[in-house]
Amino acid sequence: MGQAAPMLYATFMFSNFRLWWQKPQLHQPGDDNGKVTFLELFYDLIFVVVISRLAHRLAAHPSPQAFLDFVLLFIPVWWVWLSIAYYNERFETYDLSFRAFTFLQMLPVAGMAVTAEYGLSKTATGFALSYAAARVLITFMWWRAGRHNPQVRPVTDVYVRGFALSIVLWVVAAFLVGPLAYALKAAGLLIELLTPILTLQAQREVFRARVRKLPERFGLFVIIVLGETLVGVLNGLADLDGLNLAVVWRFILGFTLGFGLWWVWFDYLGRREPDSLDRWGFLRWTYGHLPLVIGITVIGAMVEHGVALEEDLNLAAVRWLMAGGFALFYLACAVIETGLEPEKPPMIPPRLLIALRLGTAAVALLLPLLALPLTGLMAVLIGLHLLHAGLGVRAWFASSNAGRVDVH
Repeated sequence: MGQAAPMLYATFMFSNFRLWWQKPQLHQPGDDNGKVTFLELFYDLIFVVVISRLAHRLAAHPSPQAFLDFVLLFIPVWWVWLSIAYYNERFETYDLSFRAFTFLQMLPVAGMAVTAEYGLSKTATGFALSYAAARVLITFMWWRAGRHNPQVRPVTDVYVRGFALSIVLWVVAAFLVGPLAYALKAAGLLIELLTPILTLQAQREVFRARVRKLPERFGLFVIIVLGETLVGVLNGLADLDGLNLAVVWRFILGFTLGFGLWWVWFDYLGRREPDSLDRWGFLRWTYGHLPLVIGITVIGAMVEHGVALEEDLNLAAVRWLMAGGFALFYLACAVIETGLEPEKPPMIPPRLLIALRLGTAAVALLLPLLALPLTGLMAVLIGLHLLHAGLGVRAWFASSNAGRVDVH
């Protein structure tokens, strides 16, 4: 009896191996498992920390150089998140392997979070190696998917080669300093961003299933960065010694500016899905979210100063960053909208929308030249928000969707 129990247990474990550790299988048209899992939501929490630390660094040292450093550090963070989201969209399993790989992925992302604030200076080596480790795991996952799904190798083989080259550049850069380190990291990121573009035709042939939950995953990431606007407003309020009408007014302006970002994004972008018939449209939808979330995060970092109004601050830099982030948001909206499923009939003519977005971005970039106080700048930016929000509300209630409870 004592020997039989371990044998029965071993037999049970072996016979159920395929249940708890599955091969990655390409999702096919008609697959219904399109619900974001609690594990994915937990995974996203680590990115809340990374983005918060990057935003805090930019808020503490607002300057053009700080912005460039912020972008160079933000792109790897976003790329790691996107890579896992896109892999799960095509090959997610519902077993222990999914949990194991998610856990392993969180470890290097945690390293990125710890080293993010000084990721290009005193903790540059740690950040670079953490990013490289995250990419090694992702690249292995794509290789594994191609091994078990030979039909997708025209995509996965290109991914493995391109990503591996980037990993080498980042590992080398981890032990260098100065312009050469910057150049190698930038080159690695460029290679990674361009690699999927080389496979667009192949993706269309092998990935025949429509995206299931990728729009929701993108929406959740946008919510993460929108949270930075709330953090910025509340941090600015917390830094003050007392309350008065002027402080309350600045708080309302900062809060409204962040709420307007959500309103415009949700009304025009968040409620719609990418165009599955246009591979370049899907690319614009995917990559267009990068400048959008960068713009939102920059606004969140700067709005803290709009509430607190520190006297020793470089107000010119804050104005340019706040207005620049706002312009970047609307430019990204214009790009993303060209990659969305066409509305039938369209509530607002697409050309009018794009012209309005571009015009808004141009006006925002001119505002810092007026040397407005930060409260005045926030008020004008809110006014631009209202133009888009008002147009959307008017179009909505003039459409056949007015009064329906099954759509937003």
